[in-house]
Amino acid sequence: MTVKTKAKVVEKKKVEDKKIEHCCKKMDSSLKKEKATIFYNLIYREYFIGLKSPRNAKHPIYNCPWCGFEFPKSLVEVYHDILLKDFDVFRNSYTGGYLQGFVDAEDFHDERDFELPDEFKNDKWWKNRRL
Repeated sequence: MTVKTKAKVVEKKKVEDKKIEHCCKKMDSSLKKEKATIFYNLIYREYFIGLKSPRNAKHPIYNCPWCGFEFPKSLVEVYHDILLKDFDVFRNSYTGGYLQGFVDAEDFHDERDFELPDEFKNDKWWKNRRL
């Protein structure tokens, strides 16, 4: 499949070379040696550019800047949906921690700190689900 952009025509491809971890040698090198401000979050399966800001903002990228490879879709929303559905857990955007919320019989809402299961601390959660 070919994707046309203003800059160039990009061929969608699958990574075939097992010696490289990402889409091309330049991307591997940049991520391993931290040559560029491009990062990979293995928990969310997301590539992004780090931005200098008080809250450590980021800008997701969807294609490799060197070879044009289209990255798999980010799983950040799926990740948080699963935590909410399976564990009634949500992320506290202020602290970065995870909270488990519930409503008891007297309609009292409570929030408790929640320790994520080990599989949700790395890429096992999406690999085990074949996402």
